[in-house]
Amino acid sequence: MTQQSLDSAVTLVSAPGKVLVAGGYLVLDQAYSGLVVGTDACLYAAVQTQVLDFPGVLSLGESELPIFVVSPQFTSAWWRYSFNVESRSFRQLDSADGGSNSFVQVVLERTLGIANAYVPDKVQYMVYDSPAGQSGRKGLKIVLSADNDFYSQRETLTKLGVGLSSESLRSLPRMCETGTTLPNVHKTGLGSSAAMVTSLVAAILAHFGFVHRSDLLPEHGGGPSQARNRKLIHGLAQYAHCLAQGKVGSGFDVSAAVYGTHVYRRFSPNVLDTALEDSSTIEDVKQAISPDNQGWDNQITPVAIPPRLVLRLADVDAGSNTPSMVKKVQQWQKANPMEAKDLWDRLDTANTRIRSIWNQLNEAFSTDSNDYNTAIDWCAAHKSSEWKWAPELLGSKTHELLAELVEATLDMRALQRQLGDCAEVPIEPPKQTRLLDACMEVSGVCMAAVPGAGGYDAIFCVTLSPAASRAVEDAWSSWDEMSVGPLLANQASGGVCLLNIAAYPEIAKHL
Repeated sequence: MTQQSLDSAVTLVSAPGKVLVAGGYLVLDQAYSGLVVGTDACLYAAVQTQVLDFPGVLSLGESELPIFVVSPQFTSAWWRYSFNVESRSFRQLDSADGGSNSFVQVVLERTLGIANAYVPDKVQYMVYDSPAGQSGRKGLKIVLSADNDFYSQRETLTKLGVGLSSESLRSLPRMCETGTTLPNVHKTGLGSSAAMVTSLVAAILAHFGFVHRSDLLPEHGGGPSQARNRKLIHGLAQYAHCLAQGKVGSGFDVSAAVYGTHVYRRFSPNVLDTALEDSSTIEDVKQAISPDNQGWDNQITPVAIPPRLVLRLADVDAGSNTPSMVKKVQQWQKANPMEAKDLWDRLDTANTRIRSIWNQLNEAFSTDSNDYNTAIDWCAAHKSSEWKWAPELLGSKTHELLAELVEATLDMRALQRQLGDCAEVPIEPPKQTRLLDACMEVSGVCMAAVPGAGGYDAIFCVTLSPAASRAVEDAWSSWDEMSVGPLLANQASGGVCLLNIAAYPEIAKHL
């Protein structure tokens, strides 16, 4: 990209949310893996070079690049920063409410530091090429937005006087305002921080040309350049996310934001040890996030939800403290290593069985689509408890696999409840058990479980037809033990992606 086009182009990048269908808690251990599904609900980062004027704040030094970040879906959500291209120092100048945003700040500081180290001419060009006679200076204008599913829309719909349903959710404007501040928003558990970090990292690297823009296009074909650049984005996003949250987590949420749906086996945490030290240098960070760093031993295995199976998500209006739950499970695991190892292995067997059945269903569709569609049609019209011994489908491989998928899901849930009992953690609490059992009684539902670490705040179902999706949503809306509302998100195979700003006027108007 030329300097002139760099000045006018908008770099818009999306990153999907996540649903950990199988592998909660196990993904923390590199000996095990998890099945993570990317969603078509995304976070968006738009970056444009503009002449920025920061009145009322400290004057900028001659080597400082101004940065203005706004998240228009929240009240009091803008921040002004500067990055010194010579000293590589970063500072917040001011914000709408006087507060800070650690995730945005860490991503900007570290990603601009990397870009300045690798392509200094493009970063420093902005600072030293500001037009004469203007009070402002060339800098970065950044807009962060999200699809509505990342945040609960209950209060918005209540104010509009309508019920919580897919129809009412579709009536809302895209990327609508939440009516609250970022710290107070009710999130739905799709991994907003990981998706934001990933989209912003990728957008900045692509804006400065350090990552080829074509490598962020899904139709590019996945050649060596694309694989390398996605590894770079993954490494930097994992590093920034860990630094911002103050710990090295499993990383499956960032991995989903980069790669979309896949089987995930985590990286060794020590790959980031040096880079996360207070005394680390930009060279330490460069070495840590490099695609050539053999310490990145994570495994990404592509997987796809079988044809005609649809992921449905529900937001449950009852919260869970996921960090506290994870801590208690880890404490139990440490105190009971033999029992935990046995339970982990059995959970892994159940999880692996689900992944295997998905793969076999995909193969069955390719081998005999007529048998596949016949079995799907029949099962979509009947309860899963009726599938196993259905005489109408004797000899059908697809029918056999669908019945096995139900069994595998129930086995996984039973083991999750056992883990919860052992660690005294509500992974699938009784209220959720009753709800999920009711979902499995809906015709055409083949899977129903709590995602990720479990708890009270979300469930997922997998349905076999639009009618089954509507029926399960009806079951949610009539459920009186908890308030259960649908999300609009479905599964999506792709990960981080470059977009055309013209298709997103909701974002463009804020640039």
